[in-house]
Amino acid sequence: MRLGFYQEKVLWVIVCAALFSLTHLANAWLFQYLSISQNISWIYLPAFLRVIYVLVLGPWWGFTTIFLGGLPLIGTLEGSLIQALLNGTCSALSPVLALGLFKLLKERDLLLNRLSDLIELCLLYALLNAVIHHFSWALQQPDQLLTVAQLPIMVVGDLLGAVVGAYFFSLLIRRLGLYDKLKRLSQTKPVKPS
Repeated sequence: MRLGFYQEKVLWVIVCAALFSLTHLANAWLFQYLSISQNISWIYLPAFLRVIYVLVLGPWWGFTTIFLGGLPLIGTLEGSLIQALLNGTCSALSPVLALGLFKLLKERDLLLNRLSDLIELCLLYALLNAVIHHFSWALQQPDQLLTVAQLPIMVVGDLLGAVVGAYFFSLLIRRLGLYDKLKRLSQTKPVKPS
């Protein structure tokens, strides 16, 4: 039985959201000694998942996946439900804005099989993610602002996690010849057969 376009997207969203939650928890456990708070670590591997979900699933589906992947984590975070939802929105919005900024600056689409494009997007994402989160925390959760150094630490943590992921993803795409399949998955609407 072949899935329809939207059924396939929903299935990917569910699987990827669960993977995001699990990767976040694994990262917190693996790098607990490199964390300065529950939101900031010197290495944050799920940063790459945020970037790749937006690239592969498309901005809308990627945003939805990241947001839904953050919902199971709400119980592990400090603060109110509204603050947790706002934090999830910031996390999901950052890679979407980074992709839009990449396209604006480069005046072209990002190429999934070009490592330099992925690294540039990861850098934009890491900067935007830290700034958006810190702006949100300044407005809603000033107790999250622990030290002046936390913004650059968050940028470094997201960048390290995203670049490591981008490197291995780029290798995987080339070795397994997945570029065309991922390109098809990233389409935002069904393509009519010719």
